[in-house]
Amino acid sequence: MLDIDVATTAWRLRTARTVTVAGLLVMLVGAVVAARYTPFWFDPGECSLHDRCVTPESTAMLQAMWWVVGIGIVVVLAGLALIWRALPGTPEPTTAYPLPVWGRAGAAALVGVTFGGVLGFLVLGSMFFAFQALPVALCVFWLLQGHALAWVQLRTAPPRRSVRAGWTIGLSVSAVAITVGALPAVLYRALAPFVIANAAVLVAAVLLDQAVQARAGRLSESRLVQRRAGTVIAALAVAVVGYVVFMAVPHTKPDATPPPVPQLHPAAPPPQQPTTSSAPAPAPPVEADTPCAPDDLTWSTTGWDATMGSRAVTIVATHHGRRPCYLDGFAAITIAQGGRPLHLVVEPKSIARPGLPVAARRVGVAPGGTAAFTVFWKGYGAAADHKTPQTLDVVLPGGANPSAVPLGDGPPPFDVVDGATVHVDAWRPGVP
Repeated sequence: MLDIDVATTAWRLRTARTVTVAGLLVMLVGAVVAARYTPFWFDPGECSLHDRCVTPESTAMLQAMWWVVGIGIVVVLAGLALIWRALPGTPEPTTAYPLPVWGRAGAAALVGVTFGGVLGFLVLGSMFFAFQALPVALCVFWLLQGHALAWVQLRTAPPRRSVRAGWTIGLSVSAVAITVGALPAVLYRALAPFVIANAAVLVAAVLLDQAVQARAGRLSESRLVQRRAGTVIAALAVAVVGYVVFMAVPHTKPDATPPPVPQLHPAAPPPQQPTTSSAPAPAPPVEADTPCAPDDLTWSTTGWDATMGSRAVTIVATHHGRRPCYLDGFAAITIAQGGRPLHLVVEPKSIARPGLPVAARRVGVAPGGTAAFTVFWKGYGAAADHKTPQTLDVVLPGGANPSAVPLGDGPPPFDVVDGATVHVDAWRPGVP
């Protein structure tokens, strides 16, 4: 009969662990699919080369992957519940490696430092892969550290509690340690505070457990563990339901303005800043029936931006004629380096809605007024020539004479090569 019970327990444990691993794989699938629609932070060509720009389709897919990750978490918790049921409700017959309380605390510190230092990098790296990968990394971290802590304590502490109770406490302490360690990591933006806090919580749990056991020796351990396990399982269930609902429901942001980024080169003039806290009312459209002549315009640049591998600059035309004129269509640009024009593919495209077609618009410009358009491209980084001076010429729609746009005396601002694609947005009034 004893052999049958052992075989049944082993089969239940294998089944439960299989369910847990299956849940982790479901989470991993959601993260991998989400990564396909997430621009990679360190590769300047991902958005353009693989069409990973933000589109309605990619947004819907990323939202769906949060559901997949949430389902995987539910499966993982189901597997853990099966493991809890399959584990023996009795203590280990003997202690394999008996250690005093300070030895057990040192072993817990070693577990915290090892797993925090190694798997902490896994958690940090997951955020660069895809946001959906963060729960996968945290779940793996939690399970591995919790199992390691339970294994160490069950084999070094006196056999006072059941294997099931030791396993439950190990996972609970691991979850608390990761949560507590996340606070200093976020505040100091470093991994070392997280490793220290994570290990400190594990050590504190071992010492606190020793103190509780000394004072609560008369309390039935089975009842105490049952109450602790029930509280932990209920808290996890509530957290999972809240997580799935929060991540799956679309959220709107009140301010969709991207954060400012450093200027691409020091020679470019800084973006204009508003002089008052309230935005001025938009100026009325300027009526004009004559196209702007190149001789009546002077050119400048502003808003040199760089974010996630993409570059952008705003080309500003200032009208110095006596009568209003208009600009329409799409301007043609030529970038020359060392006197040689680069062979570029210039295409109309909207920087605000890259996944939708852009339409040309006519913009009237009053005497002394301005109009602008944005040029943006994929940065080629070290592959571009950063030493040879560059020039930029603009040709108005329907015109033939190029107009030079001053770029300053700094390093070449356009990190492009022959064959690169440069996008030109439509005209808009004023300076953004």
